[in-house]
Amino acid sequence: MSEEFATSVSENLEQLKNVDFLSFFSEETLEKLARSSRIVTLEPYDVLFEEGDIADAMYIILSGEMLVYKKNKVIARRGPSEYIGEMGLIESEPRSASIRAEMKSQLLQITEKKFQEEFAAHSQSLFALLKTLSQRARKDLDVIDGMNAELILAKGNAEQLSQVLDDTTNEIYIIDPKDYKITQINSVASLNIGYRKENIQGRGLYEFWEDHSRLEFDEYAEKLISGKKMIQVFEAFQKRRDGTVYPVKVKMKLITLRDDSALVAIVRDLTEFRQMESKMKRMAFFDPLTNLPNRNMINDRIQLALAHSDRNKQKFALLFLDMDDFKTVNDTLGHSVGDELLKQVAKRLTGLLRGEDTVARIGGDEFVVLLSGLKDGNYSTVLAERIIETLKPAFKIDEHEIYSSFSIGIAVYPNDGLDVETLYKNADAAMYRAKVQGKNTYFMHDPEMLSVAQKRFDLKNDLHKALEEDAFVLNYQPRVDSETGICNSLEVLLRWNHPEKGLILPGDFIPFAEEKGLMLPIGDWVFENIQKQIAAWKKEGLSPLPLAINLSNSQLMNPKFSQALDKFISKSGLLSGFVKVEISETNLVKTSAEQKKQLNEIREMGAKIALDNFSMGLSSLNTLATLPLNSLNIDRGLVNGLFTGFNKTITKTIINVGKSLDLTTTAPGVETEEQKDLLCKLGCDVIQGNIIEKPLLSENLAPILNKPQSKDK
Repeated sequence: MSEEFATSVSENLEQLKNVDFLSFFSEETLEKLARSSRIVTLEPYDVLFEEGDIADAMYIILSGEMLVYKKNKVIARRGPSEYIGEMGLIESEPRSASIRAEMKSQLLQITEKKFQEEFAAHSQSLFALLKTLSQRARKDLDVIDGMNAELILAKGNAEQLSQVLDDTTNEIYIIDPKDYKITQINSVASLNIGYRKENIQGRGLYEFWEDHSRLEFDEYAEKLISGKKMIQVFEAFQKRRDGTVYPVKVKMKLITLRDDSALVAIVRDLTEFRQMESKMKRMAFFDPLTNLPNRNMINDRIQLALAHSDRNKQKFALLFLDMDDFKTVNDTLGHSVGDELLKQVAKRLTGLLRGEDTVARIGGDEFVVLLSGLKDGNYSTVLAERIIETLKPAFKIDEHEIYSSFSIGIAVYPNDGLDVETLYKNADAAMYRAKVQGKNTYFMHDPEMLSVAQKRFDLKNDLHKALEEDAFVLNYQPRVDSETGICNSLEVLLRWNHPEKGLILPGDFIPFAEEKGLMLPIGDWVFENIQKQIAAWKKEGLSPLPLAINLSNSQLMNPKFSQALDKFISKSGLLSGFVKVEISETNLVKTSAEQKKQLNEIREMGAKIALDNFSMGLSSLNTLATLPLNSLNIDRGLVNGLFTGFNKTITKTIINVGKSLDLTTTAPGVETEEQKDLLCKLGCDVIQGNIIEKPLLSENLAPILNKPQSKDK
């Protein structure tokens, strides 16, 4: 077998345009096919492949004839515009038959690897379409080529000629080359256009076209009549009787009917094919769930923005959005609720953008916003703030009220990157900085964040190993009664003892654990190890103090958590009220009816509930009154800045709110005597911080557990 490869994609493209069953495809699709193909030339008796060879390509015959045979017996023949070896595009299976050339033949080889690359996940859909069209196309080619004899014999018998034409699946027109009048049509043409046959005969075919005139038809026909061309192929918009227009592909040829000649036009309705191709294109460039552009399209748009910005010396911004705690919604309320949440988020985001901007869903709960042609350097941050505010109100899905928030990273061209990949990386790094800052906020890119992002990436990958290797440790920080100064409880603090990075605090790994779905097993580890520690203290003759345990959002959203907590309390042998679960304000205000029910169950089993990081920024008094709380933990930021701005006033208000609702107030993070004295003066019930005692390992708690204890507030 000798091979002769095309030197350019354009040569392949021209060959593809001449294949009948490919002719309806758009130029864009044909170019993709051309890029995934090459031309192969076979001499007579050359073998293309043998039965049992591994399939890795399909072939379209451009010229010549191929024989299909098994055990030296010919079982089929294949001619121009037919395909062979189609399984090579679907899967690598052994060939079921052998193929050889009967005469010198030219084939277009479409290789599996490149075909899959060009058409990505939709390659099988396109291939199924190719097979169907190839089979249909053969019938219409026979009208022009193989059925000439029947047409000649039928010329004098209108009824017989009509029967011959009606055997085809597309519109057929016999046209007089002298005056271009239609002399005969088939039933398909009459049905499609909406006129009786007698009302079409005697008219020019061009009269039914919206975008072609007699002059253009004359140009097409003249080249056929003069012999300059053997066939004319072009597209048009054809008008029906009711005024509607549909796209068609016209293939026209001059044939001889006995002593006369005639123009035969096959007109193929492209409506179904265009819709199918449009659907395939949409599948390739749009997210099927939200109908937003997907990663492919937004990448194309960013490439265009790069070129446009270079020409016009303008900036553009990339906003990388990641929903906070989306995995918890999926895990607890189900994927159907999660999908509906994503659709509603997409709708709100779309309503915020200018006409020239694009929002895309690139996977999971991640969205990207492209802001092109930036004239105002502050617009990206203004939009980020609007996004946060727009997504703050609850989403109502079925009987659920779900609160959503986003962490947003911003990268600006050209300052933060000169190509798509760099801009993505920097926007992503900025997004993670926003998460570290407390979520539901945005952050602009800073070059220093790249190394920070890499470190965090490494931490995420090490988390699974940490759980498997028991690399977590528990610290306990005492809390004291503000009036007596006696220790009345301990807060349990989780630490990660990383083999290379040392002790890592929860704020640096809990967000990643939430993302990876590890908070439930980590929470189980915490309860299991507290239980062991309580048993060890009792064995040493020490009396355990009430324990405050931080609850993650995943645990709160887990409907089985209250059962697990009840089991832990029972096994630990702790007295009623000795366990307090602390839930962040940002998580607790998102609770649905199911979670509120769970909180009530926790309270009923004798455990206490504290609202952590409370700053009155999210919760209303009405919300607090509906929750079964025992105490409020003042936000550490207020305590740290107690003597600046309005922090003192806000802290005093929180303490008064606690008293009015009969809730104990705790001030964590107290570092100085001045802070402690002022908090005591304002009426705060419990003080915690390094000024009292640093977090301690369990073996260092014996002196505290032996001291007199006050009742836990």
